[in-house]
Amino acid sequence: MGRDKAGLLVDGVAMAARVAEALRAAGAVEVWAVGGDPAVLGPLGLGVVPDDEPGGGPLPATITALGHARTDIVVVLACDLLHPSAAVVRTLVAALGDAPPEVQAAVPLVERHRQWAHAAWRVTAHPRLQAARAAGAHSLRRGAGGLALVEVHGVDPLFVADADTPESLAGGSVGARHHGASLSPMDIPEIDAAELLAQRVAGAPLIDVREHEEFAAAHVPGAHHIPLGEVVERIVEVPTGGTVYVICARGSRSATAVAHYRAQGIDAVNVAGGTLAWIDAGHPTDTGAWRGTAGV
Repeated sequence: MGRDKAGLLVDGVAMAARVAEALRAAGAVEVWAVGGDPAVLGPLGLGVVPDDEPGGGPLPATITALGHARTDIVVVLACDLLHPSAAVVRTLVAALGDAPPEVQAAVPLVERHRQWAHAAWRVTAHPRLQAARAAGAHSLRRGAGGLALVEVHGVDPLFVADADTPESLAGGSVGARHHGASLSPMDIPEIDAAELLAQRVAGAPLIDVREHEEFAAAHVPGAHHIPLGEVVERIVEVPTGGTVYVICARGSRSATAVAHYRAQGIDAVNVAGGTLAWIDAGHPTDTGAWRGTAGV
């Protein structure tokens, strides 16, 4: 990329901040960055744990993360995920938590490949990974080769895609490309909170793609709740007869959903600034889980 990917902006938000937001939304007690520039990561609200082997790749970074952990289960994600999903993180943690104690990792299996840089680990895996590294393992695939693990199926490739090249950022939304279309971030239409208020008064539908806990804490009255991790499978719930507005916390996750909806021919529009901008503007909110029916 020519620079540290953690600070690169996607939909106006630094990549590391997007990953941290997904982890916190999934219920993470603490979120840290392993390695990286504190001058870049500090303003994003991230503390930095010095990498035991700077530049050594995902295996030593994961070993560092597990060595620093103060919880029994740790999720280690690449900082350059284009569309990190709290729902996927929760699925990994649940799968590992439900597994017998001897199972030390939960790994998504996507298109027949284990996504090692997107896994949940028990801290008991730490000495095994250390030993594998000392024996010459250079990758997580080899380092974790002897561990008991659970494979998590059904994860959409959208949520494990990362930014390996400039083209993966400049070439358009991953959500749109994954479903057979191309949509650059400049093509995603947006409105602000004031315009959303006017549209809601006029009866326009609104989809909220945040996680369940976020939605229950505060949401735009009457918003239809479809967490981002369920956007693909619940497409039938989205109105197709006119413009539908999409909101999240700050506008990055909703932009991902908008890209997918527009790739399917739905006239979707993103709400810039998200629910936080709506609240800051003094507009009313509701609390509690969504109890509507299919459709908006």
